[in-house]
Amino acid sequence: MIDVESVTVRFGDHLALREVQCTVADGEFVCLVGRNGSGKTTLLRLLAGLSEPTTGRVRVAGQAATSLAARAVRGFAQAEPPLYDYLTVREQLSFVCRLYGVPLASALERLARTVLADRHDALVRELSLGMRKQLGLVAATLHDPALVLMDEPANALDATAVTTLRESVRHWHAQQRTVVLCTHDLSWADDLADRLLVLQHGRLAHDVRLAGETVTAALRRLGATDALTRPEPTTAEPAS
Repeated sequence: MIDVESVTVRFGDHLALREVQCTVADGEFVCLVGRNGSGKTTLLRLLAGLSEPTTGRVRVAGQAATSLAARAVRGFAQAEPPLYDYLTVREQLSFVCRLYGVPLASALERLARTVLADRHDALVRELSLGMRKQLGLVAATLHDPALVLMDEPANALDATAVTTLRESVRHWHAQQRTVVLCTHDLSWADDLADRLLVLQHGRLAHDVRLAGETVTAALRRLGATDALTRPEPTTAEPAS
């Protein structure tokens, strides 16, 4: 599903990623961890086709990650969803549905399982961060992608929303979808992850196939528990 070939990303004099190389098979559940600034979000953006490497190549489902073909099989739930502030919730979903050729009714059915069930006419700019993240997750996965990328998906969600999200992730894994999850909360990964990737200073320091070992246990064994940090603080309104 994913091929990352000798990828380096440079921003001016800063190397965000250094010769990263890995492959991820169909149906694998990968937990991606690393300290803030280690390159996690940069790697996710490459996989999502939102940026290109300085050198190297990234392919998704055999296609260039930036191609339309790759977009059709991939969904990216970002830490801060790219939404249009002056659209309503319904209008935002309608726009995304047109992009993917998905009926709006299907998107609204998914929305009904979230705290936004009765907020179709609310402006996106009026939503808390937790609500925006739930809307962003629905928008990112309404086309049932074979690959789901998630960057700190539970940050700012309330307990009910976290439970719903966990159930969705567990369902995707059972359907043999490929999942790449970047998170500081290892309870997600310990339940489901097949694979652990640890980034340190832009390099892929560890690539572990877990084979029954939990992510937490693997990090302790590797002496890499310092790779874990909480997500950057936000000034956004907390989820309701």
